[in-house]
Amino acid sequence: MAEEEKGEEEEELKRLEEELEELAAPVPIAITPPEHTKLLDRLKVMDEKVEFVAGELAQKQGEKLGFAIGTLYGVVVGVLLYVLFIIVA
Repeated sequence: MAEEEKGEEEEELKRLEEELEELAAPVPIAITPPEHTKLLDRLKVMDEKVEFVAGELAQKQGEKLGFAIGTLYGVVVGVLLYVLFIIVA
């Protein structure tokens, strides 16, 4: 009996595989036109330029902020040294 059931299962599997092959549709192949590739290349170059300019602007802003913080620390240290000099002298 077990052999008969295995044989029936194999036949059922074969039948189902045949039905799937009949129902399967071929997958269309899409080819990108050269204009699309050129456009993507141009967009890539423009994106790199925008990233570079954004980086440069962020660096300039960081330099300004660093200068302001450094000046503030310098003034604070100078005032503290002046006060210490007045107290000690």
